[in-house]
Amino acid sequence: MRLSVLAVPDSRARARWTLRLLEVAAGVSLLKVPLFFWVFIALEESGRVPGPLVDGVTYLSLLFALAAQVGFLMWVHRVVRQLKAQGADLETTPAMAVWMWLIPLLNWVKPYQLMKDIAEKAGGAHFAASLPLSLWWGANLLARVLEQVDQRVVRKMGTVEGVPSSASLVFAIFMSLCSAGTALACVQIVKALQARMDQRREGLEGVDTPIAEDEATAA
Repeated sequence: MRLSVLAVPDSRARARWTLRLLEVAAGVSLLKVPLFFWVFIALEESGRVPGPLVDGVTYLSLLFALAAQVGFLMWVHRVVRQLKAQGADLETTPAMAVWMWLIPLLNWVKPYQLMKDIAEKAGGAHFAASLPLSLWWGANLLARVLEQVDQRVVRKMGTVEGVPSSASLVFAIFMSLCSAGTALACVQIVKALQARMDQRREGLEGVDTPIAEDEATAA
């Protein structure tokens, strides 16, 4: 079993890239807050704002958020492979651990349950309770709800010459805060979980292959 476990590549490199992308995504989201606040004030005072600037920063934020999400899912895939090789019963496959994030309705509940299960299998119930899983998932769901309301209700109020409405800017500020909170909480979760995975793997790597008694005697 030990050799089959060590045959699965570890997740350290993926964790490092994921953490970097999450930190950048959080930083860009936080930078959007003062930017959108300034745009909101400019819109209220003059009725004109640099619409292309808002669009540019929004697209940049989406790009980093997407990259961070891809990196995170690649890391989750590798972690699930490692735990299953170690005999943990996660009741899912590495592939399904990724696809559940993309399936409508299922992706509102299952990813949180999966991450909690991973934490419990990696470090126990007390370790899982110490992670900001509820904060991470709560901020994630709130950002998604605000985005849906903004797209389906607020933006239908209309814009003038491509300039976003005041209500849409307010929603953008709160969504940026939620996105930053989600990314920062995810950073803490990945760091803690990867540290546990490293400990488990180092324990296996440090075990010497046992020598049969007759071979030891012959030597």
